[in-house]
Amino acid sequence: MEGLVPDQYDRELGLVGTGYKTVVACAVGYRAADDKYAALPKVRFPAAEVVRHI
Repeated sequence: MEGLVPDQYDRELGLVGTGYKTVVACAVGYRAADDKYAALPKVRFPAAEVVRHI
């Protein structure tokens, strides 16, 4: 997720000093009824452009 700042999440969630750390974030919820981007076509990149197998 763009904009993920793990240290800030850790502080907000009270994880500092617990041995746990933020490594991922997942947005959950519904679009706003007036979301101007909802009707635009989705942009998807081919997997080969964003995933590298090593």
